[in-house]
Amino acid sequence: MIARSFAFVGVLYATYSAFGQTPPTNLPPATPGVFSAQSSIIIDGPIETVWSALLDFPAYPNWNPFVRWVHSLHRILLEALTDQTPHENLRLIIAAQIPPLPTPVDASTPPNLLHAQLSFENITAVDTAQHRVAWKEIMIPAPLLSAERWQALSVVNGNQTFYEAREVFGGPVGYVVDALFAQGLQAGFDAQAEALKELVER
Repeated sequence: MIARSFAFVGVLYATYSAFGQTPPTNLPPATPGVFSAQSSIIIDGPIETVWSALLDFPAYPNWNPFVRWVHSLHRILLEALTDQTPHENLRLIIAAQIPPLPTPVDASTPPNLLHAQLSFENITAVDTAQHRVAWKEIMIPAPLLSAERWQALSVVNGNQTFYEAREVFGGPVGYVVDALFAQGLQAGFDAQAEALKELVER
């Protein structure tokens, strides 16, 4: 059982807001862990537009206050690839701000070096049909730390998109991450959801 879960539900519209309900999830079942960070929000835009923005890693510096940049790497040489199109078993290096930067941000926004974090990840899923993408932390061995981030989209209210993100942290190091970064991670998940909404709706 997940010991602690931090949940944020964004602004909900139409029938869901009227009945005080959250749309059905498109995320896979959560794995056991120490704690999780998660967010969700309804975006007033078509699902394919949101999906394209989510997978456009080179554009992240222009709008994302949490994940400032993502580079796809050669599996063996670990050099940045010319083609940054996400696919399964692709290695990633991710620069995050925990907690996130104040918004809005763009490519020229300087990092807060005290809150800058790098992680080495492997893409575990790119499901275009179900609009789900996931990557898993591989810098620290799995027995010590497990952390897989899922993001999913689904159509709601005709032409709106329900965005969800969740990352479950497990293993002994998960308790350290919980103590040091849980609040900042949750703030980052919330900030990315809001910024993605702003990007698509502007």
